[in-house]
Parts: sequence; C-alpha cells; structure tokens
Amino acid sequence: MVGASFRPRSLCSLILLLLGWTAHAHAQDVTEVNLKGAFLFNFARFTEWPADSLPADSTMSACVLGDRAVGDALARQVKGKQVGGRTVVVTMVESESPLPACHLLYLSGVSRARVQSIVSSLRESPVLTVSDAEEFTKRGGIIQFFVESGKMRFRINARSSKRARLLLSSRLLALADVVDEEPTSVASLPLTETLAFAGPRLLIAPTIDHVAINWTRQLTSGKRN
Repeated sequence: MVGASFRPRSLCSLILLLLGWTAHAHAQDVTEVNLKGAFLFNFARFTEWPADSLPADSTMSACVLGDRAVGDALARQVKGKQVGGRTVVVTMVESESPLPACHLLYLSGVSRARVQSIVSSLRESPVLTVSDAEEFTKRGGIIQFFVESGKMRFRINARSSKRARLLLSSRLLALADVVDEEPTSVASLPLTETLAFAGPRLLIAPTIDHVAINWTRQLTSGKRN
C-alpha cells in the first residue's frame, strides 16, 4: 500500500483532524488503507442494527476478511471509541476460514466464488457487508468502494440493506451512489475480482479533501439521521 504524504502540510493536518485522527498524527498516515478504516468506522456509526441482533448491552463485532492492513487501520480507528454506546471489537478472518458472528464484515482480495458464497449466506442476516470487489452491490452486497475521477466513493444497495434489516442514516445515503436492485446471477458478472485502487491516484489533495470535507459537513455534524 502507498504511504505517500502530501503538501502543503497544513492541508494534511487539517484533513487528519477532520477525519478524526489526533492532532499528533503525521501526514503520511493519510493512506488508502487508513481512509478505508475511517470509512468503515463511519459506516458503523451511521447504521442501526435490529435490537435482536445487537442488544444495547452487547459489543459490536467488526470482521475483516482478506486485508489485514485495513483491519489494523479499523482497529486503530475504534480504539477508545464506542458506536452507539458499544465497544467495537475488530476480528481478522483468514480468506478460507469460517466466518465468526459479525455485525460488520469487510471483504477484500478474496475469490469471486468466496465473495458470492458469503454474500448469499448472509442475504437475510443483519450484517453490514462492505467490499472493494467488482460488482459487489450487484451480487447482493450492501456497500461497495469504488474510484471515480480519482476519488474514493461508495455505492449502497438499498434493497440489500433493507433485506438485512439495517437502517442506514440519511446522511450516509446522501453521500453514496444509491442503487436498488436484486442480485445479478454469478454467470453474468465480469471476471475481474477487485477494483485496482491506484494509490498515487487516490492519494492526491483533491481526493482527500473531497472525502474529509464531505464526511465532516454531512456526517459528523448534527444528528445521525
């Protein structure tokens, strides 16, 4: 993964602050990996799970399958923080290992068959599935990272989230490319497994500025819905 830093440094410091990093964070911490960790944390913050799947006195389980670097970034994001008054526990899952019970699941770098198997098995379960896999929302996944004009964005399949009984904040939906579609058959999907995120293309000032300002203005201010 890319660990490049940006200039001017004052812009980087502002962005780090807006995204929730401490004032002592270094500019080189603004990477694709850390951005994904920040996004995942905010996805959790602006999602409501049904009470029967996430009781008020329980911990939230966030699972990361196939990308330890993002798992570590998410663990750093949630350290010392809570979501809805709950502690968040991040669990790394090996690519071919059985899935533990998860409230949020991020998948990356695994086979198309594995992605399809997991999404199908969780089709009606209250699990917020997120991935950078190509056509993930078409397969029935809930949130998919993608790149557009050098900016990291995300797509939400509203039908999949409703089927999973997850209530996504209107603030989150306002930032997303929202679709409402049934899963496409596996045979009709392209062979490309995952989006080829180009680190330098993502890690330019307009990209980070776009992410930071939008999250700050439309998510972190005011109420969740």
